[in-house]
Amino acid sequence: MVRVLILTRSTGEGHNRVAQALRSAFESRGHDCEVVDALCAVGKAHKPDVTAPGTARHLGADVASQWYGWAALRMPHLFGAVYTAGDLYARTRVPSPIYLTHARLAEATNAYILEHGFDVVLATHLFPQETLSAIRRRHPSRVRYYGVLTDYSCTPFFAEPRLDGYFIPDADMLESCRKYGLPPRWTYATGLPVAQRFRQPMGATQARTVLGLPPGTPLFLVMSGGVGGMYTGRVCDKLLADGGEATHVVVLTGRREDLFTAIAGKYRDDRRVNVVPFTDRVADYMAAADVMVSKPGAVSSTEAAVAGLPLVHTAAIPGGETKNARFFADRGMSVYSQNPVEAARLAHWLLRGPDRLARMRDCQRQMIADGADRVVARIEDLTL
Repeated sequence: MVRVLILTRSTGEGHNRVAQALRSAFESRGHDCEVVDALCAVGKAHKPDVTAPGTARHLGADVASQWYGWAALRMPHLFGAVYTAGDLYARTRVPSPIYLTHARLAEATNAYILEHGFDVVLATHLFPQETLSAIRRRHPSRVRYYGVLTDYSCTPFFAEPRLDGYFIPDADMLESCRKYGLPPRWTYATGLPVAQRFRQPMGATQARTVLGLPPGTPLFLVMSGGVGGMYTGRVCDKLLADGGEATHVVVLTGRREDLFTAIAGKYRDDRRVNVVPFTDRVADYMAAADVMVSKPGAVSSTEAAVAGLPLVHTAAIPGGETKNARFFADRGMSVYSQNPVEAARLAHWLLRGPDRLARMRDCQRQMIADGADRVVARIEDLTL
C-alpha cells in the first residue's frame, strides 16, 4: 500500500474531477489517498494561530476560482494572448514567473507532505506541479512527484516542472511533449482519468426516469463548464426553435449562480427546459441525453466520450480549449463550431442522422481511453 496525496486547484471543475477519479482508483486498489486544494494544503501545513492560516487559504482557493471564471468569460482573447505568450516563454527554458511564484509555497507544502507521511504526490494542475518541482529540487527524499496533464495539447509551462513522471491523455501528444522538453522515458500516455460512473453509465431510459425527464423525446444536454458560459442562452434558443415542441433541453450551469438565475428565469414558463445548478449527477444527465453541446473542456469532453455521448463543441476559450476542440473533431469524436447558433444547428443535424451518431460513438470508443486505473498501475510499478 502507498499513501497518496493529490493536489488540485479550484480553477474550473476539471482538475478536481480528475483528482477525484484518481482517488477512487487508488482506493479501489487498497491505497490510502487524500485530495486537497493546493492552497488549503499550505494553510494546513502551519500550526493554528490567531491569523487562522487554514481559513485564509480556503478563502484564497475560492478567490482564485472566482477570478478564473470571471477572466475566462469576460476576457477570452486575453486568455488566448497569455497562452501564446506562455508558449513562447516555455521554449526559452528560463524559470517562469509561474514557477517563481509557486516555488514560494514549497516549504509549507513540503511540511504538509512530511507531516502526513505521503509516499506519492500527484498534481492535476500546473500551479502545484511547479511547487512540487521546487520541493524535489530543494528536498531530495523517497517521496515521488508526478504531474497529470488535463488538456489534449502540451500546454505552456507543463514541461517546466522537473518531476518523477508525467501522465498525458493520448499517445499522439508524445512527440509534441518531447519537443517541449518532457523526458520521453518518464512521460506516460495513460489517458485522462475519468470517474467510474461515466465508464459504466445507466441506461437512457433509467436515467430519464431517475431524473424526472420525459421519455421518448429528443433530449439535448447543454453544459456551460465549471465557470459558466455566455453562449448558453443562444444555444438554447436555437435548439428550441429548430426542434419545436418535440424537443427537451437540460442546461447545467455549473457553479455560476448568476447564470442559473438568468437561464432559469428566461425559461421558467417553458416546460421543454430544465435548468440545473451545480450537481454531482453529471454522468446521469449524460446517460439521459441524445447529444451534448458544450465548451471543449478536456475533462467534460472525455467524460462524454467515455459515456458514448455525441458531442458538439462551441465557444472555446482561445488556447487550450480550441486545441481540445480540434483534437476531438479531427478524430471524429465531435463536431465543432465556434458560433453557438451554428453549434445548435449541428446538434440537430447529428440527431437526425443515426449513422452519424453511430460513427461518432464508434470513434469515441476507439480513440478515448480512461486513464484512472492506468495511472494507478503505473505508479504501483514505479513505487512498490
